[in-house]
Amino acid sequence: MASFITFISLVGLIFGGGFLVKALIKKQPKKKSFILTGISFVVLVAAVSFLPANPKIDITEKVITTNDEGTATVKGKTNEQSEITVDGEKIDTKDGTFSYQVTLEDEQSKKITFVASIGKQEKTETVEVKPSADFVAFLKKEKQQKEALEEAETALILAESKPTQKNYDEAATLITSLTKEQKDFTKRLAIVKDNVPIYEAVELAETKQTKEALDSATALLDKATLNKEALSKRLATVQQKIADKEKLEKQLAEAREAVEKAEQEPTDVNYNLAIAKIKEIPNGNTDFTNRANAVKQTIDARKEEERKVAEAQEAQRIAAQQAPVEVPQAPENEQRVLVTRTGSKYHNRVCGNGNYYEASISEALARGLTPCSKCY
Repeated sequence: MASFITFISLVGLIFGGGFLVKALIKKQPKKKSFILTGISFVVLVAAVSFLPANPKIDITEKVITTNDEGTATVKGKTNEQSEITVDGEKIDTKDGTFSYQVTLEDEQSKKITFVASIGKQEKTETVEVKPSADFVAFLKKEKQQKEALEEAETALILAESKPTQKNYDEAATLITSLTKEQKDFTKRLAIVKDNVPIYEAVELAETKQTKEALDSATALLDKATLNKEALSKRLATVQQKIADKEKLEKQLAEAREAVEKAEQEPTDVNYNLAIAKIKEIPNGNTDFTNRANAVKQTIDARKEEERKVAEAQEAQRIAAQQAPVEVPQAPENEQRVLVTRTGSKYHNRVCGNGNYYEASISEALARGLTPCSKCY
């Protein structure tokens, strides 16, 4: 309706103006023309005031560079009827002006779209915010500081989990090089330093596996503030290994002693004892086993030799019993004695049971016979 009235009043203003000009030229009465023109003007002004306004937005700079902290302020103008928004967020205006602060988070430029709206009518303006060189340098420095901080944190965590002198030194170097003091890091690093001797004592006990090293590490363990439970378990393992080592050394010593005795006195008893001691050693002992086998071979060889000697002696005894006795001719004046084929004595008379025959004293002595205690 307001638009229609505006159109009619505009037409009336045109015609009234035309009639007024005509009246002036022809010097005709001008009253009606003035009335028509004046009424049309008043109606036009009134109608225009009721017409809906169009949204307006005017950005001062379409491309803005941030300060060294990555912040930039966008300024613009609008009409009082317009509402300004950015990404749905309403921006406050005052006397037709507005400002909006933008902060970049990285080195990438950012485009901001401003929307001026009246009802369903909208008008947009886009502003590009670029990072300044100082801000880019600030970001790089901040990134380096962050990376240095992360590297120091990683080294400190490693030193806490494994507090060796090497890990402590690496963490201390990185923490000292930080541009900003990290009180938490310094405190944690001091704790690592206190635990380095304890950790190294445990490692030494694991390496040496001696009672002295174990006792030294155990004494320091009470002062541990890092990984105390884990270190305690490691020392318990060392203690068990030392006990196993001592047991093995004892088994080896006993087996060595048994083998040496068997080698010095190669009997079945000594051999069996040596084998029993060798079997007590975990996984046995090749050297001791070989030496014991050599003892067994010696025993078997000796038994075989004894068997052959016994067989030979038995054969000789049987042959001696079966062979005829050859009595050598003794000198005429040599003493004569009585002997038996199997006896160990010579007699001057028949003494006891047996088949006696006469022999010379030299023959009896040659056979190893001794005088009979009953006859002589």
